[in-house]
Amino acid sequence: MNPFDPCPRCHKPVEKARRDLDLVYCLACATSTPTPRYKGAMVYAHKTGASIELMSPDTHKDLQRYSRRVGQRSTLRNVLFASGRSV
Repeated sequence: MNPFDPCPRCHKPVEKARRDLDLVYCLACATSTPTPRYKGAMVYAHKTGASIELMSPDTHKDLQRYSRRVGQRSTLRNVLFASGRSV
């Protein structure tokens, strides 16, 4: 990386400390746009073998909507004390 390369977003010079770490963006641009946080969900491919699947927040929201446990025959309801009723 050329020490005089400007920031690709704002075209201002990148701070020396950031250039020493081989970072491309200046501090203002790096902190102005937040990076989306990835989320994970447990995926059971078989009875005992679970793995964590990492995904974007939008995909995680869709997965939660499709895999929500609702209704009388819900597995979650069957394992709760008193079948999920408040006692």
